[in-house]
Amino acid sequence: MLPTGRRYRMTKKHNKHKKKRRTLKPDSRLFTFEVCLFSGPVTDAFIEANPVVCRTIEIRADQTLQDLHEAIFDAFDREDEHMYEFQIGGTAPMDPNARRYVLPGAMDVPFDGRPAGSVRERIGDLGLEVDDIFGYWFDFGDDWWHQVNVVRIDEQAPPGHYPRITHSVGASPEQYADWGDEEDEWDDEDESAEGFLDGLVEEEHGAPATLEDIAAEVPDRYRPIFDEIVALIDAFCDAHLNEEYKGLCREMTGVVCVNRWLKPRSKASGWAAGIVYAIGRVNFLDDPSEDPYVPFPQVAKGFGVSMATMETHARTIQEALGIILFSPLWWLPSRLEGDGLLDMADMLGFDPHDNPADRARPPRPIKSVDPEPQPRRKPRLRYLPGGKQSTDDEDA
Repeated sequence: MLPTGRRYRMTKKHNKHKKKRRTLKPDSRLFTFEVCLFSGPVTDAFIEANPVVCRTIEIRADQTLQDLHEAIFDAFDREDEHMYEFQIGGTAPMDPNARRYVLPGAMDVPFDGRPAGSVRERIGDLGLEVDDIFGYWFDFGDDWWHQVNVVRIDEQAPPGHYPRITHSVGASPEQYADWGDEEDEWDDEDESAEGFLDGLVEEEHGAPATLEDIAAEVPDRYRPIFDEIVALIDAFCDAHLNEEYKGLCREMTGVVCVNRWLKPRSKASGWAAGIVYAIGRVNFLDDPSEDPYVPFPQVAKGFGVSMATMETHARTIQEALGIILFSPLWWLPSRLEGDGLLDMADMLGFDPHDNPADRARPPRPIKSVDPEPQPRRKPRLRYLPGGKQSTDDEDA
């Protein structure tokens, strides 16, 4: 038998290597949130009938953001789960200064250079106060945005089941709207846009189309969102970039609107940032040796959105157009006057021009990129436990 002193020392040494468990303080407070639909793919008819759509939810302080998500999911009568995140600490949804709280499988994705929080965080540990506002983003494809208002905090939650919905304003929109007659109107508008920008680019000079030429071909339904995106981009380019970037971004805005990759009531700031990011990435905008030079986090901040929002919208454009790092169709005209990028592309086995001596920028037709009619709704990804994804087609 070991001496008592020696046995004590071994026990003490062993315990030193044990990981201390986080002690959660009891928190009996009750939070009351007003969750208002801020933006999403809803029809004109729904908006006319439901100008305000809000749900009041009570939740205990010791419950989590994941519990709040499930309550919002049920409150808006949704059917299919998707990725989601909360943005807390800002002044409004999509505030780039807010901290993101995400699903565990998305915590390793770097955005803004700051670590994301987990949706397993308790409500009472978030530092929320009455009159605070934070954002909730559901389905990164359809972009259902919500503003969450902290309307009340009680020191003691009465006995009962939480979270619970205590009040509703407006009907719940269908998660996948039936656009019906509105899509027929879009089809009629598309017929007038089939030749959009054909011949508008002066190939021998590489001059981009004028704003008037582009705007004239945008379907009427998309003119308001087109004008709003262009105004945001123009202001950013005037402050930080140049006329070349402005011209390319305007043309890409036309591509996005004609192909209906956004909804007429989408948030313009997210798409504007995504367009500048897509053009900037091809032209090395974030390279300090370039002129102009703007780091991408500054681009997101300039449009008042997070890096996650900007990159999500940019990815939609990049994948649809097949844009890669060396995509000369979206190079600045001045880049095609030199040989630097062309030589680099040649080293990678990429020939950007049929005639290497021709330095003019090829035209970019901004009509529909799909030669054959495609289904309106792509297979939707659903987030499953363990970070896996499946499509509706696979479940069938």
